Formats: sequence, C-alpha cells, structure tokens
Amino acid sequence: MRLPALLLVLLAACSPAEAPPPLPPAPALNAPWLICDAIDAPVILVFERDSATARVAQYDKPNGALVQRTEYQIGVEEAAAGSVYTTLTQNGADVGAIRQTNPGMLETPGSAYTPPFTSVRLGEREISCRWLPRTRLMGITGRRSIVVSEDGDGDLLYHSYDFAAAAEAQPIEIAENGRTTTFSLEVRDGVEQMDANGARYEFQSSNTFQITIVAPRNGTARIDVFAQNRGGGLFQSEDLIAYIEGTGGE
Repeated sequence: MRLPALLLVLLAACSPAEAPPPLPPAPALNAPWLICDAIDAPVILVFERDSATARVAQYDKPNGALVQRTEYQIGVEEAAAGSVYTTLTQNGADVGAIRQTNPGMLETPGSAYTPPFTSVRLGEREISCRWLPRTRLMGITGRRSIVVSEDGDGDLLYHSYDFAAAAEAQPIEIAENGRTTTFSLEVRDGVEQMDANGARYEFQSSNTFQITIVAPRNGTARIDVFAQNRGGGLFQSEDLIAYIEGTGGE
C-alpha cells in the first residue's frame, strides 16, 4: 500500500507530524459472549452473558460512541437449517434472537476458531455480523474494529475496519463462508508470540509503521503503532473496549 493511503488509514486524517489525540478510557466490560460487528448497519453489539441473562452494549459508527445498554433474558435454543437460534426475551416476550451457524455446515468446519454467529435480531431489526474463518482475535476500539486471522496456509493477517469509513464499506463474502466488508487496512505475514502472559501479534506495515496487538491474560488488550521513521517510538495506542480470542491454530 502506498504511504499516503496508509497514513490516511492509520492517522485518521491527522497530520503525519502529529499523533492523534488519545481516546478517553474505555468502559470496562466483562469477557464478551459475542461481538456482532454489523456489516449492514452502522452499529456494533457487544454481548455479555451471565447465566440466563444477556447484557448488550451498543456502539455507534462512525464515532464509536456507546449508545445504550440493554438487558435480555436468554430463552430456548432452536435448531433449523444448519443453524441454532437463541431466543432473547424481555418480561417473558420474544423480542429477538441470535443465529449461530453449525460449524459442521461450513465449507471448512475446522476454520471456526470462533463461534460463527452470523446475525442478531432485535425487535424488527435484523443485523448481519462479521465473521472470518480462523479468527485468532477480534476486537473493537473507539475508532475501529480489527481482526487477526489466518489464511489457509496458516499465515497471519491483520484487517482493520475504521468507523470513519463505515459508510463507504460494502458487505462482501469471502472464501470459507466468511462474512465481512471492504477493509480499511490489510497487513499480511504477521508474527505471533504466545506464552503464559498472553498473546502478542506483530505486523509490519510498509517500512514506516509496525502494528502490535497485545492481549494479556488480564483482559486489557491494546493496539500499539510504532513509527520507525521516528526511531521506532510509540506513535499511537488504542485500548480494546472488548475482544474475543479464537481457540484454534495455537
């Protein structure tokens, strides 16, 4: 990718000589049950589950603002056409559902490192969710959603989907039942480090920036961008408001 385009993506229209202002502290969330990063609506839904209760935080695109929190009771699960539908209720009434594809129905069942949640219905609103095969980590910051995944050969990929560009992003289907949109940035050939402290992923974006995703065991993950033309110093850092990690490929 050419440098001007890269700067536009990473710096969010800030001057190359000035790092973006820091984001406010992210609201604390428990480990999410699922993250529905909508591919057909300007919204992200983060579900936390506590026994038979689901708490949903809704974030807006393009600004990443927390719009509302809603609580549902988790109802029955019903299987149909290769999927499982989990009912969401309020005061005993059916008000929504979560659809999860049975991994055995996928083109490559072993690619489901994360559960393939494909859509969420809330009232009359149907929202399609992003899902990539062999996802190692998926999360959101106040500015973008990111996915670290593997290709079919096991090479690590980094994709970011900037909220500021959400209006222009188009839903696309990719191989192995993937569901996503046009990305803001793609970096290939990442390097990973896994140890008792957690996971660390490094991606070299051109000769100018290094992107590092750190996901320690304490749940406080972040993205750091280092500018090599400034001696490798930290240029930008964003906390992950919420993230999930895949269970395959380790």
